[in-house]
Amino acid sequence: MNESVTPITENEYVKELFGILKDNGKDASGLAALLGHVSEMENFVKRAEDRITEMKSQLDTMKEVQNHPVKNTLKNTIKALESKVAEIKAQISELKNNIIAGCKNAVTAFKSKGISVLRNIASFFHIKSGLQAMKNNIDSSINNCDKVVIKIETFAKEYHSAGRHIKNMARVMVGKEPLDTQKEAGKLAKMVAAPYKAHKSVLNGLKNTIDKAVIKLEQLGQSVDVKRSGQTAVKKPTLMERLEANKEKVKQRELEKSAQERAPKSKGLEV
Repeated sequence: MNESVTPITENEYVKELFGILKDNGKDASGLAALLGHVSEMENFVKRAEDRITEMKSQLDTMKEVQNHPVKNTLKNTIKALESKVAEIKAQISELKNNIIAGCKNAVTAFKSKGISVLRNIASFFHIKSGLQAMKNNIDSSINNCDKVVIKIETFAKEYHSAGRHIKNMARVMVGKEPLDTQKEAGKLAKMVAAPYKAHKSVLNGLKNTIDKAVIKLEQLGQSVDVKRSGQTAVKKPTLMERLEANKEKVKQRELEKSAQERAPKSKGLEV
């Protein structure tokens, strides 16, 4: 079975760990939320893949670019974005494998040492560095998208401004009013920038989900035992704490006894 395409909640070790937590009155909602964020990441990647497929189809049907050099530029752009999405997808696959390995280790530890080893379940998941690596990769991609879009729009404005100046010279020479030289980026420029803008939108959603996963992982590391009733388990005093409490009780009784012995005895009434 290919773990990269199978929902993580369907993995045997993941399901077994959830069963152990449930049977022993442990709160599994934090772990469930973490896995939900991983599935959300996969959905963003699927959305990016669908968008790329859509862009390829549009490129093949757009009449404006069929005989225009910009078509090759768009092809290379889509290819680069496709490669970046594949890279992020591989990182998510590795993240899933690490979580599954953590679940497997947690199950093994429980079977050999009991439920107490699951008190800090986050210690079994060594995924924080992987999440940070994904976020760094995404931040780099977002910055690249912003830079490319700015270059495209700047070039388009300069190109159209120069073109309009030439046209205005011709219009003035024939006695016509000059046209406004301010013009929005042309249609072809928008076509080139569109894939980057769409890709950035997906990356921002993915980045926010990673942030949520990191927060949930930290909360998972601070989880407490929960009884079946859903109430927080009361912490039992340690042996040293019980001994100290007994010493205080003995000391208090001795003080009370000493005070009684020192008190003057009352004499009987004289007739």
